[in-house]
Amino acid sequence: MAENANDKSVQFLYGTKGGRVLLHAILALRVPKLLGVVLRSPFSRFYINSFVKKNKIDMTGFENAKFKSFNDFFTRKKEISFDAELSHLISPADSLLSVYEITEDSKFHIKGFDYTLQDFFEPERFGTSQEETTKLFKGGLCLVFRLCATDYHRYCYVDNGSQNGNHFIQGSLYSVQPLAAENFRLYTKNRRSWTIMDTENFGKIAQVEVGAFSVGGIKNNLETGSFKKGDEKGYFDLHGSTIVLLIQKDKVQLLEEIKKVTATGQEYRVKIGQCVGEKK
Repeated sequence: MAENANDKSVQFLYGTKGGRVLLHAILALRVPKLLGVVLRSPFSRFYINSFVKKNKIDMTGFENAKFKSFNDFFTRKKEISFDAELSHLISPADSLLSVYEITEDSKFHIKGFDYTLQDFFEPERFGTSQEETTKLFKGGLCLVFRLCATDYHRYCYVDNGSQNGNHFIQGSLYSVQPLAAENFRLYTKNRRSWTIMDTENFGKIAQVEVGAFSVGGIKNNLETGSFKKGDEKGYFDLHGSTIVLLIQKDKVQLLEEIKKVTATGQEYRVKIGQCVGEKK
């Protein structure tokens, strides 16, 4: 199956009328939370080997690891390498990258829906005005990093800098696969956490971690303080998720190959720590 293809279950749940009725029932009954309980239990260890084999996951360095649960396996930590050149912007995660331009009226178009900056932040709940967020990022870039279930689910900081708090917004747990994004305004409905980072080389960057189906938690290591490029920022619990970076106007020049591929609506495969652009 291609990386940007939809699972058969997603095709049914999000692509058919009957499936969408069932989907809302699943969410109402809090099935994702129950599934999370199961996958965090010792009984779920028996699922690990088949998952690794089915998805051909590289377990180099983990051959003798004794995982306590499927979630323990899923959130496993490894040493990462990253592009240390300070003028290079790096990917925060193993993922599929899409790129969208933020217009001067703070809108950007993703999978058939128009979003605004306020849709991501709900800024007024956290003492920030809509005018302030619009001024910060209008005319800039929206980078969407979609993690697949088989990706490494820890993520890193993309530059040196500092932050002042994470803001959690409780929401639903829809899938983040392409068909789901075409049928639901995922980035306004799903559980998410956001922070605005003051970076050394790229101005202010907003990072939004978006939860997905059965992802019970978004775990960030730092609340307030400074960080270094390549430091682990946090991790997701269970299955595919998304990270959104909002970057100010004229701060980053994306690599030509990335611009060429994403301009056609395709996603571009990136690895954690990989260079995706340069400082302007």
